[in-house]
Amino acid sequence: MRDEFKKNKARKKKENQLNFRFLLFSALVMAMFGVLVYGLFDLQIVKGADYAAQTGKESIKTIPIKGNRGMITDVNSVILARSEKTYNVTFYRESLDWDYSTKMLLEAIEIIEKYGCTVDVSSPLTRNKETGAWEFNFGSGISQSAWDIRKNYFYGNNYLKEYNYPTPEACFTRLRQRYGFTDIGDGYYLLQLDDDGESIVPDVTDPNTEAVAETIRVDEATVLKVLAINTTMQDNVFNSLPIPFANDVPYEAVSEIEGRSMSMPWIGVEIGEKRVYPKNSLASNIIGYTSRIQSAEYYYSDLQPAGYALNDHIGQDGIEASMESWLTANISERQGSRVVETDPMGNVTRELSYTEPTDGNTVKLTINAEYQEAAERFIRDNVAEVRLIQEKKMQDSKWLETNKDKIASRDWNEYPLQLATTGVLLVMDVKTGNMLAMAQYPNYDLNAMVAGGDAALEVVKDERHVLLNYAIQTRAEPGSIFKMVTGLAALTNGVLTPTETISDMGKFDLYTNNKDEAPTCWTNSPSQHQNLTISDGLTKSCNYFFYTLASRLYGSDASERLYKYAAQMGLTSKTGIDLPGELRSIVGNATNLYDQTVSLQEQVTSTPIIVANAIKKHLINYGASYGIEYDEARLDRCIKLLMDMAVNTGSDDWVVNARPIFMTELNMTRTMVMQAALMRDLWTYLNTIKWGGSQEIQMGIGQSITLITPIAAVRYVGALNNKAIVWNPQIIDSIVSPEGEILSQRSATVFGTLDSAVPYLPYILKGMEGVVDDSGTAASHFDDWKYKAKEVMAGKTGTSQVTIGGIKLDLENNAWFVALTPKENPEIAIVSFIPNGYSGGHSTMAARDFIEFYLDEKAKAKDTFDLPGGNSLAP
Repeated sequence: MRDEFKKNKARKKKENQLNFRFLLFSALVMAMFGVLVYGLFDLQIVKGADYAAQTGKESIKTIPIKGNRGMITDVNSVILARSEKTYNVTFYRESLDWDYSTKMLLEAIEIIEKYGCTVDVSSPLTRNKETGAWEFNFGSGISQSAWDIRKNYFYGNNYLKEYNYPTPEACFTRLRQRYGFTDIGDGYYLLQLDDDGESIVPDVTDPNTEAVAETIRVDEATVLKVLAINTTMQDNVFNSLPIPFANDVPYEAVSEIEGRSMSMPWIGVEIGEKRVYPKNSLASNIIGYTSRIQSAEYYYSDLQPAGYALNDHIGQDGIEASMESWLTANISERQGSRVVETDPMGNVTRELSYTEPTDGNTVKLTINAEYQEAAERFIRDNVAEVRLIQEKKMQDSKWLETNKDKIASRDWNEYPLQLATTGVLLVMDVKTGNMLAMAQYPNYDLNAMVAGGDAALEVVKDERHVLLNYAIQTRAEPGSIFKMVTGLAALTNGVLTPTETISDMGKFDLYTNNKDEAPTCWTNSPSQHQNLTISDGLTKSCNYFFYTLASRLYGSDASERLYKYAAQMGLTSKTGIDLPGELRSIVGNATNLYDQTVSLQEQVTSTPIIVANAIKKHLINYGASYGIEYDEARLDRCIKLLMDMAVNTGSDDWVVNARPIFMTELNMTRTMVMQAALMRDLWTYLNTIKWGGSQEIQMGIGQSITLITPIAAVRYVGALNNKAIVWNPQIIDSIVSPEGEILSQRSATVFGTLDSAVPYLPYILKGMEGVVDDSGTAASHFDDWKYKAKEVMAGKTGTSQVTIGGIKLDLENNAWFVALTPKENPEIAIVSFIPNGYSGGHSTMAARDFIEFYLDEKAKAKDTFDLPGGNSLAP
């Protein structure tokens, strides 16, 4: 009985424990349920509105909208550059699901190429065409630091560690694996997809591996296109915006892409713009072109802060580049925006607001399109005509006989013949300083540069360097067109009077004891150049006359009066024209020949480097004759000391002053420094960088180291009118807003005025009139011309000798011709320049034809008639 009681008590106790645990569990469940209910209440009722608003914010996106780039027009508003709307195919990866995008990109590429378009982005991973090895290509012609920066961007943006993937091949392998491609050899790859469209690599040893639903076989070029698009996406990922990868696709391609939007959710189409040049190659050297941003460093330092996207287009040359800030619609203050709501796939579901963008401004040039077109035609024909003359001359038995020694001694493999292939024709309004035409031959199709591909590559590879603006980026010795500078310098400095006469005495031996080396006039008949005034000297282009003037200006005190006067005429400084890349003209003087305050690499001309290399070779050979090999650094230091010594002391003291330098710097013995063989050649080299009277008189006829640009020449010639104004040439007429408001009206600024020259200009112009008269150096080139040359113009030819491979061959001389017209009251200055154009007279054709065109146009403008009055009929 007692045992049964105990059992019942224990059972009851156990039941109580179970009931307690059940109640405790139930309480906990109820508490948890309460928390859940409270949480739902708080989420949906209390904070529902806040969370809804927050959710809305997360799906709101602001999309920048950009207007059109501004137009470029001529002075009469003829359109030279404009933008057209285009359809661009875009890609935007919504997640880091790398391989999910691959199939849709392949589909998009197939559609794009089916309609004749191309993928317009490229991968920095390429194969060497010769070896087949993988290489990085971060651009050509860039510095090592720029290369390293771009390389770091590539690794960082693509989440690659260089220590894991140190080679281009390793990078390619990792990236193509990331995007789902399997190498099957022979340059082909497989993309294998499961039912969800994601790439898989089946494992035959694993029975649970996913089944392959689709297999796509592609070549390596296609893989690189996919990599290029993804790499570009990574470069722009911080923008959170789609990147265009195929531009200017036809509407049919757009329709097909949009029709497949369900299978290609990350592929889209946007409205873009394409730069169009209606006149094709007209004024290509002035206008320039646009392309994608080439420099990542420049983008991050300058363009991104201004509002540009990395895939935006900017001006790369010419006006497109120099006026970028006026033309562009990419800067922040000109951008508009769309505030939109998007679904989880990034598709726009609703537009919340829209801000209109502002187009770029129109840049109106001073160039007249009709003048430009005529000038380009005339210089093209002139170059072709000179080339025919040169080729005919090469077959002339007399010319061959005269030049047989030069022909025999020249290394033609290393120094091939250089004949006329390019030319420049410039026209400036002398009353305003405005450029009316800046023609060059050859030019190039601007639309080809925008389109890219083989056509653009052909332009870039042209051996004539057609992307250069020859007017501002080439320099040459001016030859006799410089003689007006020398004449005015002499007249204004009082070393010559307008009526004073000078006669050609043959050899000008004032600065040499060796008469055989003394310079002479270009004519072999000094008797033809007797009793010449300044006007006569210019008409006959007598070298002896201007040697005399230059020597008088130089004087016994080595004066720089000629150099200073050339500087007043703008020949030692840039013109400041609104075009990129202008070179500064150089006029000879001691500092420009050799400046001891700067390194060899910083010298104005290449002469000091040539001299230094010659001295180094001489010293190496001299040391070798004694069995001595000199240290490179010690040689360089010794050469610098020798060159500095040469310009600071007289040539008679060079031998004495050089010996201590050799003994100190190169440890030469006394016996070595006393040998004549050491100093004989060295004296010749040092004399090349020592400015003196012999160099000064060569400068007086536009030779020596004097090098000027065609734009500097037209500025200088334009100053020879009766106002004597030296302009800073202007090529921008005005900047006009999209609404037509003139934002900036430009005009040429005055560089200086030659007030002291005004009384002497009639004598200078008289001499230039004689050049084109029956007795002048250009007379034969104006025979049977429509106009009588001396009545409508004043001109001057210039032939500058060119040394190639140590040989001066007349066919390779540079040809210049400058002119002012009309004669009585000049309106325009003209410069014609043909490198390797044989002689100055042969460059007159382009200028002559343009003057005829110009005068004809003026005559047409005068042929007007009076309009009838109101309520009357014209006769």
